[in-house]
Amino acid sequence: MQCSFRQLKEKSLSTEVTQMQWNPKMDLLALANTQGEVWLHRLNWQRVWTLSPPTGATEGQGVTGLAWRPDGQVLGVGYQSGQVVLCDVEKAEVLHTSTLSHPVSCMTWQEAEEKHSGVPASPAHADQSSSPASSPTASQDTAADFLPRLTPLPKGYSATDKANSEEEVVEDNKRLSSQTRLNILVVGDEVGSIYLLAYGLFSMGQLAPEEHPQAKGGRLLSVTLSSDLQCLSAVVQHQASADTSQPEHTVCLTTYNTSLLATRSQELATLGMKYGQIATILGYMENTLRSMSEAWEDILLEMDNKLAKFAETIDSKDPDWQVSDEFLQLLMWGKASPELQSFLLNTLTEKGLKKLGLSIDNSYSNIEKLVLNHLQRAGQALLFHLSELKGLSLWYDKYGMLGLNTQAVQEAWSCAGSFMLKANELLQVIDNSMKNFKAFFRWVYAVMLRLAGEQVPSEVSKMSQKDLAFVAEFLQENLTQETPSPGRPKRFNLEKVGQYLNKKDEDLPFPQDLSKIPWETFMQSSTYLKGSELLFPHHQKKSLYQVFNITKTAVDSALEGPAAVIGKSFNCLGSLPLYSMVKREDSQHKRLPVLPMSQFSGGEPRHVFTLVIPDQDTRSRILVIRHPTQLHSELLVMEGAWLKVGGQLGEQETKRCSSHKILDVSYYDEGTLALLLQEGEGECCPVLALLPLMALDDCGFAVLEVLQTFPLTATVASIGDRVGLCMYDVGHQITQYRYLENADPGVMAVGGERKVGAVLYGHQRRLRLFDMNAEEEGDSDEDISDNDMQDLNETT
Repeated sequence: MQCSFRQLKEKSLSTEVTQMQWNPKMDLLALANTQGEVWLHRLNWQRVWTLSPPTGATEGQGVTGLAWRPDGQVLGVGYQSGQVVLCDVEKAEVLHTSTLSHPVSCMTWQEAEEKHSGVPASPAHADQSSSPASSPTASQDTAADFLPRLTPLPKGYSATDKANSEEEVVEDNKRLSSQTRLNILVVGDEVGSIYLLAYGLFSMGQLAPEEHPQAKGGRLLSVTLSSDLQCLSAVVQHQASADTSQPEHTVCLTTYNTSLLATRSQELATLGMKYGQIATILGYMENTLRSMSEAWEDILLEMDNKLAKFAETIDSKDPDWQVSDEFLQLLMWGKASPELQSFLLNTLTEKGLKKLGLSIDNSYSNIEKLVLNHLQRAGQALLFHLSELKGLSLWYDKYGMLGLNTQAVQEAWSCAGSFMLKANELLQVIDNSMKNFKAFFRWVYAVMLRLAGEQVPSEVSKMSQKDLAFVAEFLQENLTQETPSPGRPKRFNLEKVGQYLNKKDEDLPFPQDLSKIPWETFMQSSTYLKGSELLFPHHQKKSLYQVFNITKTAVDSALEGPAAVIGKSFNCLGSLPLYSMVKREDSQHKRLPVLPMSQFSGGEPRHVFTLVIPDQDTRSRILVIRHPTQLHSELLVMEGAWLKVGGQLGEQETKRCSSHKILDVSYYDEGTLALLLQEGEGECCPVLALLPLMALDDCGFAVLEVLQTFPLTATVASIGDRVGLCMYDVGHQITQYRYLENADPGVMAVGGERKVGAVLYGHQRRLRLFDMNAEEEGDSDEDISDNDMQDLNETT
């Protein structure tokens, strides 16, 4: 028995696993279970972290796709809800979330070749007249030179928190600093739409099936982009009509020409980086606003309620007399009415006044620090990047023709400026409120001491003319009663900061009086300045949160143009029917086979697709399709051959069976195909095997199809009906394999760069881990520890 792989672990799982994906650079295995969780395990089965389902996810909306970024630092997770979440490899931290219109059905993450990667050149060697593939990006060399560094938001006051904050680089929140080559996350959904996300963030292309009549919509089983960005291929499952005489599903291979991605890869890399920087800033600003909302205290609402009850007492005595009149009389004549005296000593109390003053001071001070140290810096950075983006949009030959609209970017820039104006307005309100509150509370405190017959400290009793003006201003602006609406009690203008943190689409109850601002008066009176694009508009009745949401929407609108333009540029070359799945009642045939696709590097750039083609009853063969990614004419010539695995593997002296069924197939590395086989007869033992792709050179590939744009019809023969394709037995080419005794395997996951593999059992509750680069030590075929056996018994 040939044994080329060493089994490391056999572990039972607490929940059924639906997806597995090895990290391309580290010995880490990501697993998704039926509860919507994602686990990350080391090779020794140590749990690194657990990612919970997204907020609002319901039962049945689990994980439908996993894909690692080529450098292994970010994991992409697709959900049935349509969300695509990017997660950091070091901790279960969500870096970015994209929401699609339909459920995700498949994902793959492709890195562009060096000549199409958009690698930024150093400024010293940059040639502005160079080709797009070698010209530097605009965003990576200048931002750090002009912008102040964003500081981490305060999380606590412990030494550990401060140490972590110093090490954290806010600008690299999307983990883009290490990216030197363009990589694209390709996502397919249940209705046939394909999304291309640069660095997993920026929507650089969206392909809708209705835009290509020759490519019918349907559930995407697999989608792959060539590394030279010239070709996009998708395996689509089309739903047949309700006619029961027709097959239930028709599976087709649809191919698109995506040469625009290759010719504009540098520009797309620049836009992707710029979007990552802008998205990082917007996320930072949103977190700052959240911290400001948490810092705001509603203690003034309690005082507002007390004043409302006091107002009712006054109204019962004299309807024309108001609360502000009571305090003004006290300020002018130093005499309090019995009602006011009772309110100050019994309702408000000295202790309550001190608590109120301390709370307001702490709350307003924290909000002010967040605006000055975090929000304003982020706003300046956002304006800087949007200004650069506007400059790029004016370069029509490179960026404008990709759909980057100057007017939309200008609108986003203006909205960002409006946000900065609103933040400055909030600072002015905080400053004025703190001065007035301090003067008012000190005056009221002195009055309460005199009414109580206590000694008033000299520092409290002293009132300058300026302090009196602050108190009078407070009484006029804050203690003036609003006209009550039907069914609502009277309220006062005590608190003006909290209204700026309101998320609801409501006007500010106490907007700033612009007539007192000289610049606003001058601008409105000037014919030339009024309505100028150089001046930021001022949303007088909007809250800070509302203006931020307006800015965020404007930024999204400014950057959505390239996705539509590039998606429409894709040319569908045609659809090749592969096979049909007949409707069956038994569950064995309800599940479609796995259809992995990848690319094969050798000589001329080629796409190689390996598809498990069922012959209705068994999965006994593999179709390998080859075609060049770069078109030299309007036609695309596909060639293909059938492969099967016979009963003899490698140098076995005798056959164990006549043939093997194919349970799963995947790429181990660029030169090797991994197969999970099941003996058709005899000992009926599953086999994990590696097939060198060099063995395909001995196969005689025949022309499979000459694709050009034509509609898919039911009369087009599927692959199974084609003649002229030869069947080749590649069993003798397999020299590395291992028989899996006492196993009922379902699917596998392999990582050729790290030489690791995992086989998941058919019931999805147990798996085996393998070192694919070492032979088994000793005579035992199993490596099950006592703890593992206990886990197995508990699972059983």
